[in-house]
Amino acid sequence: MQNATECLAAFISGGRQELLVWGGEQGQTLKMLLDAASRLLDPALESSVSLFVGSFVLQLILQIPLHLSPHIPDLIAAIMRRMQTSSIAGLKSSLIVIIARLVHMSAPNVDGFINLLLSIPAQGYDNSLVYIMSEWSQLQGEIQGAYQIKVTTTALALLISTRHPELSKVEVQGHLIKTSAGITTRSKARVTPDQWTKIPLPVKIFSLLADTLTEIQEQIGAGDDDDSEEDNDWEEVQNGDASISDDIIHSASVPSMTNPSVEHLNAMAKVFDEDDDDSYDDDLTKNDPLNEVKLADFLTNIFANLWENNRPIFEYLCQGLSDSQRSAVEKVLRR
Repeated sequence: MQNATECLAAFISGGRQELLVWGGEQGQTLKMLLDAASRLLDPALESSVSLFVGSFVLQLILQIPLHLSPHIPDLIAAIMRRMQTSSIAGLKSSLIVIIARLVHMSAPNVDGFINLLLSIPAQGYDNSLVYIMSEWSQLQGEIQGAYQIKVTTTALALLISTRHPELSKVEVQGHLIKTSAGITTRSKARVTPDQWTKIPLPVKIFSLLADTLTEIQEQIGAGDDDDSEEDNDWEEVQNGDASISDDIIHSASVPSMTNPSVEHLNAMAKVFDEDDDDSYDDDLTKNDPLNEVKLADFLTNIFANLWENNRPIFEYLCQGLSDSQRSAVEKVLRR
């Protein structure tokens, strides 16, 4: 099933729109592709069977977006149900990338996408927005792949740029509460599981953006100690070049307490490697316009615009940043 899923993704990537006429009867091939997606997203399947469904669905989004648009509500509902029954974090992360790409697909009507999530029920949660963003905010630090990091990071910025009132009503996992001193044994962990604070979603998103900025700078510094060689990646964006609105960030922030995985950090190191296009995933996503996003410049614009246009809010936000996050933000403001 995994091999078949990868094969389907490759067919769509190569065949594109022309693939839809293969079935003979009009609409038959599209129906078969959607049926395959529905089968792979079946919540009753073993998680390992669905492991590569993200690559398959992503190709549907990239290659036949107009044909897919009418089916997006059903697709989101299926993704949400698959995430809720998944036992593999990698599968959840790949499906979060799909949600993030759908955020971009909905632009400039991202408000409408948020309203759509609000309208889709989720078992155990108020709606799909609450569930998906709860998972996304926890797993963002585990996202692997330069492309995937770009898609999810920029999508988070698009979401908070809407100032949608429902976002602030969603509370997600904040930082770990230390309930007792001493070593936590396995038996103690079972009896007393970790407890976390709850913070508003926009607060968490801003913290995640600051975390990403910090990780990028650490990877650049690790690869080259000569600051002068880094200027190409951190070139100041001239007026008029920025694609981020001045009011993209509008809420308070606290530092994320979830440490990124080694795989995530390795992926961050590849964000600036323009020649790293040999992998299977890179071949499938290389034509996505989002690949052109310079993540360093993107994040620089977020913080620079806020600094220049709303200094009081910026200074208030910085009060919730960790020392490393604050240092990273100050570094881009000095350039």
